[in-house]
Amino acid sequence: MIGKPKYQVGDKVTFKIFENIGRSLKSNIKTYNGTIYIVDPHGTFENDSDVSYDIMVSDFGPKHEECLFKHIIESLVYPQ
Repeated sequence: MIGKPKYQVGDKVTFKIFENIGRSLKSNIKTYNGTIYIVDPHGTFENDSDVSYDIMVSDFGPKHEECLFKHIIESLVYPQ
C-alpha cells in the first residue's frame, strides 16, 4: 500500500521478475533472493501506484556477483 511499505531496509526477501531469454521475444519468470537496499514508500516517477524496492542480490549470474535490482514493486516481493 502506498506510503506503508511491508518491508524495511535490511529485510531478506524473495521476488519474481520477467527476464528475456537471449535475443528472442520469449520471457521467463525468474525468482531471486535478496536484501532490501532502498525503500520508495510512494513509488517511483514511472510507477506511483505501488511501493517500490531496490533489492541487492548477492549471488547473481554465472560469476555469482552482487547485483542491485531497482524499482521492484511490492506486489512482486515476498518474505524469505
